[in-house]
Order: sequence, then C-alpha cells, then structure tokens
Amino acid sequence: MSNNRIFAVGQRWLSDTEPDLGLGTVSEIQGRTVTLQFNASEEQRQYAQASAPLTRLILKPGHHIDLAEMLEREDAKQAEIVDVNLTPQHTLVYQVRVGDETHPLPEVLLPDDVSMNRPLDRLFAGQFESHYWFNLKRDALRVQGQAERSGLMGLSSVRAELIPHQVYIANEVASRYAPRVMLADEVGLGKTIEAGMILQQQLVSGLAKRALIVVPDALTHQWLVEMLRRFNLRFTILDKARIKALRDSDGDNPFQSAQLVLCPLSLFVENSSDTADACQAGWDLCIIDEAHHIEAAHIEADYFETDHVLNGADPADAQTEQTKQTAQPASRDNASTGDQTLLTLQHLAAACKGLLLLSATPEQMGNANFFALLQLLDPARFNDYPSFLKEQQAYQKVAADIDKLQDKFADNPEQLADLLDQHGTGRVLFRNTRQNLQGFPKRVLHPHPLSPDAAAAKLPSTSDEDNASAARLAPHSQKLAWLADWLPTVDGKALLICASDDLAIAIDYYLRRHAGIRSTVFNRKMSLLERDRAAAYFAGDESDEAARILVCSEIGSEGRNFQFCQHLVLFDLPDNPDLLEQRIGRLDRIGQQGNVNLHVPYRRENADGNASPEAILFHWYDQGLNAFTQIASTGWRLWQEFREPLQAQLQGAGPAVEPASADESADESAEKNPNKGPDQSLSAFLKAVATRREALQQDMEQGRDRLLELNSFNADTAARVIEKIRKTEQDSSLKDWMIQVLDRYNVHNEENLDGSYTVIPSDDMLLPVFPGLPEDGIDACFERDLAVRREDRAFLSWQHPMINGALDLVMSSHQGKASVSLLEWQPSIPARTDLITTCLFRIKVSAPSHLQLAKYLPETAFILHAVMDEDGKFSVLPGNEKLYTDSGLRPVDDARPAITKVLAEYQRKLNSLAKKTRKLAQVQTEKLAALASKHMLERQTAEIKRLLALQQRNPNIREEEIDYLKDQTRALHECLSQAKAQLVAVHTIFPDPAPPSANHEQESL
Repeated sequence: MSNNRIFAVGQRWLSDTEPDLGLGTVSEIQGRTVTLQFNASEEQRQYAQASAPLTRLILKPGHHIDLAEMLEREDAKQAEIVDVNLTPQHTLVYQVRVGDETHPLPEVLLPDDVSMNRPLDRLFAGQFESHYWFNLKRDALRVQGQAERSGLMGLSSVRAELIPHQVYIANEVASRYAPRVMLADEVGLGKTIEAGMILQQQLVSGLAKRALIVVPDALTHQWLVEMLRRFNLRFTILDKARIKALRDSDGDNPFQSAQLVLCPLSLFVENSSDTADACQAGWDLCIIDEAHHIEAAHIEADYFETDHVLNGADPADAQTEQTKQTAQPASRDNASTGDQTLLTLQHLAAACKGLLLLSATPEQMGNANFFALLQLLDPARFNDYPSFLKEQQAYQKVAADIDKLQDKFADNPEQLADLLDQHGTGRVLFRNTRQNLQGFPKRVLHPHPLSPDAAAAKLPSTSDEDNASAARLAPHSQKLAWLADWLPTVDGKALLICASDDLAIAIDYYLRRHAGIRSTVFNRKMSLLERDRAAAYFAGDESDEAARILVCSEIGSEGRNFQFCQHLVLFDLPDNPDLLEQRIGRLDRIGQQGNVNLHVPYRRENADGNASPEAILFHWYDQGLNAFTQIASTGWRLWQEFREPLQAQLQGAGPAVEPASADESADESAEKNPNKGPDQSLSAFLKAVATRREALQQDMEQGRDRLLELNSFNADTAARVIEKIRKTEQDSSLKDWMIQVLDRYNVHNEENLDGSYTVIPSDDMLLPVFPGLPEDGIDACFERDLAVRREDRAFLSWQHPMINGALDLVMSSHQGKASVSLLEWQPSIPARTDLITTCLFRIKVSAPSHLQLAKYLPETAFILHAVMDEDGKFSVLPGNEKLYTDSGLRPVDDARPAITKVLAEYQRKLNSLAKKTRKLAQVQTEKLAALASKHMLERQTAEIKRLLALQQRNPNIREEEIDYLKDQTRALHECLSQAKAQLVAVHTIFPDPAPPSANHEQESL
C-alpha cells in the first residue's frame, strides 16, 4: 500500500481484504479517513487513508463492459473501452465505443457489478494474493478429481463400517437409472444403511435430486436421525401439522417445499388429497420402509385358485380381466384397512421414477403379498399371479441345477454370474440371510424370573426429582433392585432398553443418584449432540470412568453401533417381534467380538400364583417364537395369526410356566408345564404357537430361493469395491487440503490425542461464517474407523457440509484467481528468465448432472508454465516440468505497488502470452475429451448390448433402463465434443536474478 495515494470522491476502488464486497465508490473524505460505499453488497467501510487495503480500479483500453441496461441498448453488452482520461479532480473518464459511436463514461457511473472475476483482470487491477491461495485452488481440483475418478463418492461417505453385503447391494443398485428394487435382507442386516448408500450415490452422481421416504409413524424420527448422522442428508419431515401450516401460508403444493422429504405412512393412508399432492410433486426416488405391512388377499381370493395352477392347468386360463387390470392403482372405495395401505403404496409407486421397498419378511406374508410388492416395482412385468407362481417354480429348478454345478464354476465365476443374471427375480429383489453370511455372534439367553416376594428397590423421595422418578419406577421396583445388584457382578458394559423415554430417564437417575453406578441415558428428548455425547461416554474406556451402562428408550434401536458391549438387558418386552429383533440387533451385528448375552428380568407370577403378563410375554417369545436365541424369521406372521389369543392370555393370565432350558423342545416344555386349565391354557397355547412356527420354518426352508441368495451377494465383487474405496481414502489428500483451508481462512483447528480435530470459529476469521461449521464449533475426524467408534465426532467425508462448503468457497472465491510471488533463484529456472506465469486450467463441459459425466471425465485440471526472458520472448512448457519448488516462493508484501506497476507495463505481453496458453490448453482439452468419449462409447455400448441380450431371457430388464442408456450415450458424446479449457487461476512469479556463475554455467551448457 502506498502512502502517497490521492483519494477523490467518485473514484472506484477494490478491497484487498474483502474482495466479495464488490466495486466500491469513494463517498466521503474527512481528515485522514476515506469512506467507501459498496453498493453491490450494500456495505460501507471507513479506512485510514495512509493504510487503506484498497486497489484503484483502472480499466485498460480493450476491456469490455456491459452497459446495455444503462444505455438501454442491446448492442452495449460488449461496450469496449478505447481510451482513459484523467481529470483535474483525480478521477477517470473512459471513452467507450458502442457500435460506431464513442461515449464518455465517468468512472463513478461504472456498473457496480463490473466483472473483475477473470484471473487476468484481477492481476492487472492489482487484486492478487500470495501463492498459498493459488495452491488451494490447484489442490481443490486435484483432490476432487481423485474422488470423482473412484466413482464411489456417495458409497464411501457413509458413517459406517464397510460391510461386504451392504456395499455389494448398494453398488449394484445405485448405478442404475431410476432403480426399482426390493431390499429384503433379514432383520439386523442393515437395509436402512443400504437404502441410504443407494440414495447418497444417486444424489452425488446426479441420477436423483428429489427423494421421498415413507415410513411407519413410529420410525419417522429414527429415519430422520439416521439419514443425518450417517449420510449428512437433511430431510424435512412433512406430517399433518406441517402440511396444514404450509397450505395455510401459501396454498402451494407442500411436497414441493423441499427436495428431500420424510413422511409417516399414516399421512397418505388417512388422506387421499395428501397422496395426490405427493404424487404430483415428482420424485426421482421413493423409499418405503416396512413395505410388507400390506394385505393383498384379494389376489388369491378374487382372481386365482392356487391349486388350479399347482395341479398343472395353464395359468392363462385363470387370468381374468380383473387380473389384467391389477397394474392400475385400485379405488379406495370399500377397501379394507389393510388393503388401504396397499392402495396408497400403489399410487405413490406409480408416481415415482425410482422405488426402493424395504421389507425384512416379504415371504412371511405369503405369495400373494409378495406378488403385490413386486407389482409395486413393475406392474407391467408382474401382471399375472398364476404365471408368477409357475415362473417361481421354474426358477427353483434352475437354482437347484446351479447349486449342483457351483464347484464347476469355481474357476469361471463370470459364467456363473451370466447364468444368475438371466434367471430369477434377482435384478429386482435382494435378500441376504444370516444363514448365507458369516461373522455373527451366538446369542445366549439369561432369564431372570423374580418371585412376588423378591426384594424391591427403595425409592427415596427427598426432592421433587426423586418423587417424579419414584412414581415412574414404582411398578418396576423389583426389577430395579435386581438391576442394581446384578450390574456390579457383570464383566463389561451393559446396554439396557426399555419402552418409554420417561422410564429410561428415571432408571438412569436412580442408578446414578441412589445406586452409585456410572450410567448414562439415551432418549428421544435429547438433541442429536447430546445423544452423541452419551454414546461416547458409554463407549469410553472404563479406566477413564466411562459409563458402565447405557439406558435407552426405544430410540436405542435407531442404528447406533455398540458391538463392544456383550450384555443386553431387556427391561421390558415389546409386543412386536420385529421391534424385539431390532433391540437385539443393536448388539447382534457383524463385527461383534463375543457372545450376545440377553438378560430378561420379569415378574414370574402374580400373588394368585398365575403367570404374570410379563412372564407370558417372555414365554411367548422364548417357547413360542424362539425369538431370543434365533432370528424369528416367522415372527411377524405368527404375531398376525396369534395376536388375539395372545391378548386373551395376557388379559386372563393362566398358570405360571417355568422357563425352557436352552436344549429343551416345545413338547418337553409342555410336559414340564402340564395343562392345568382349559384347552387355551398358556402351555397349550405356547405349544400351538411352537408347532405352527416349526411348520412355517419348514415351508420356508423348502421354498428357500437359493437362486435369489446367489444373486444377492458376490463376495469377490464386494471385496473389490471395498478395496477401491479404501485405496481412494488412503491416497486422498483431503485431510491435508482441508486443514490448509482452515488455516488460510483463520479458522481455529487443533488436533486431539485420538487423531480427531477440534474446529472452532475464531475472532479473526476472514469470513463471518465458515460453511458448514456450527457457531460453537465441532469435534471432527477424517478416518472412518474413528468416526464409527466415536459417535461424538463428525465424519468429514466428501458429503459433509463443511467439505462441500469449503470446495465451493475455494473455487468460487476471488482469492487465488490471481497470485504473485517472488522466487529465490533455483538451478531449474532457464537462464535470463524475467518472469514465470503458471496457468491453472480445468476442462469445462456443460452437461446435466443426471448424465453422470464424472464416470468418464472426472474433474480434470492441468497446468501450463509460460516463461518470459529478459528480451520479452516467451515459451510455454507443460505443467509436469517442475520449474521451481514451492519452498522458494515468498509473498510480495511491501513490493505490491512496484509489482502492480511492472504488471501494467507487461500487460500487453502477458495478454499475448495468455492467448497462446489458452490455445495450447484447448488442444490438450480436446485430446482428453476425445479419449473420454471413446472410453464412454465402448462401455455404454457394451452395457446396452448386454441388457438387450438379457432382456430376451430375463423379463426383469426394463425397457426404460435401456432407453435411458441409449439417450445418455448420445447426450454424453455431444457434451464431450464441446469441452472447453477454462482458465481458473494465474500465478505470476518474479524470480531473483541468477548468480553470475550460474548464468555462465547455463550458457556453457
């Protein structure tokens, strides 16, 4: 900054420290201060004249500006400055040519949005920074290109372990256009994570922009938290109250108010107008959880006699006009409550391009319901129930043949993959079970029956908080006393789950305040940050006085990873077997290192000697469903069938029953507990349930779709994808780049002992708010393993708002577009070099996001070095020739005025040099784009041919998918043919003079 600058009202200046303010105008000069008005940003600044961080805007002849609005002439969009005059008042008047006319333009009338964004404009205007800012842009393009080349930015951003079967399904489905599939993995195998990975990858690749998630009401909050915690996807919940508020405020379709929407299923089942609005809003992908909660009995009852087909009749004979019309959503009139759900889902499914149905038990509900779910995915393909049954029988034969020949395929897995691709419903249905996967622990049941005279916990009432806690705990005082006695004896930590938030809070309060046990709580009333801290306190080392027990309400089933814990206390039991399995699944997961010990305290009998409701529910799950030690694959169906008699048992409890031993059958248990009452006594009831369970399990095993299992998981493919993700994470310099960004913008960051970082806004930040950074800061990490272990650490993956925000900030900022440095002389610099201009280019292709251009041409940047000697002659060298090392660069600091003057003198030569580098850059761009286009055509054509061939044998190949690939191929070829080289930034370097001895040596060479 110069001390002899002259300020005058009406002059135009640019801020060196706040370039985003735009073009400023001197509005007042008073004493030693000068005031500038920045109209574009509606800001005002006052500076000391002697030290104002300002650069005068002086446009040179040949510069073009847009005066169309000012002159109200269309041909003034490219008005050219032909001369510049200095007035006695120290202001400038530009002579501007518009068409054949020349007009005077005082600088005060320059448009406030005069573009100084182009690198050379900023360079010549003196708006340049140090090389650090140039390097930030260069490295941003490099790390982004690394990630895009992997093609897995979405899949790799999940905050979870990379479990093979989940990665396989997500990778298989996410690359499809508008995928319509059912995810039917067994309970506890991670369907929510699979769906989130598919959605994230579709959003990243551009295949989806708008997504709707529909879930049972009780799971709405769980899905909201899961999408945010694991995927950094912020969904908007639209329920009855929110929709009413939106309609009252503007009357527009409320479902168009957000791109990512989460809704409870009841919203649509109970109100057809909400369903209609949702259908009209347009969705790229819809996810429906618990999709098996439908009734489709009419498919068999009205349209088809099952025995008719199974006995050999032609399925076509059984197809009526009614059956042919099942592809269309039916009317709500006269629909049963169960059918109402199916009708609602039919409307939503028909209105969405892509559809993911999540169901752990589709086959439990019978073939008719299974067929109804498949109809939601593709009503044109699955339009005839009899044909579907016959087709399934044929697939079973193929599966049996493949099973016999699998050993022969060991050396030729591609041949097996081709056969699997041609047969079965594997392309629209994915089903993994624990039976065909490995890595799960053993479950060990520990019943804790409590007699009526068992000791009860003393519940103090010395404060209002004590009184509130005592009121909630009074019905559970015996179980609470058992818990307080049992916890000190257990080796390791324990997770306790109960039904309600208030009960969880009361148990935690009692354990901490009155039992002296380190405890923490986890419930719906806590914020996400509070839950993360509670989870971290529970996960800590006991030597650090971490919690011994984590007390959860039902939200404990929301997907946290507690595999380090081997003891689960089921303080009460839910009446829904799926919910029980979700509870157990918090510990019974892949990665669990030991047995899962299930502790179930329950009151054994009432005062009259009859079994208590708690005991009946325990035996229902243990002896009836066998749901504690095994996955209750038939649990949902049994619950549907026996719900009424179960309620009758609970309301009129029968004789007490002793718990069955681990190796005791249902019959042996019944003998030990003889029937003392009527036919529907508890023992007889449990025996009937167990008998029905065994029959259903036998039917399921006989109908086990081995073909589907082979299609649903390929260990080799999963291993390759996981290895690719890990290698990309290992090779990426995202962490180093992000730390540089934080340092450059003066954001406080400090590495912790565990490798995580504490990031906090500082008082001297260069921005009022750093993108994605909370006001009170965050603790964050870059490593997946640490992010999984430490729930209270943010995972700074590619899809975290801070990473995305930092990339946008660096690439859009003025800072770094023009940089100037001084350079210590280095032997690699050519003799008599006067200056070096390093030009950073990127390949710019205008293509809609859904074309997935990055698959074939990821973010690509390259550098060209332009060297000018002392005689003004210049040459251009490729960027891979290392002319200098960054360690020799230094900022210009006080030399800025002199450097600005030199740059003005060199402007014509530098413009000529830039023109030459642009031509060379365009040549390089066209070569790279041509290679990308050739690769694209080869891959796309091969995939189209493959799908066309498969379509002849497998009707699950949709015509829409093939048409999309054809259109995508044509569009990509057209876009790549128009690739342009875009100048992102320039870095001009003034090297120190070479020592005489060095000049002599280079001349001799």
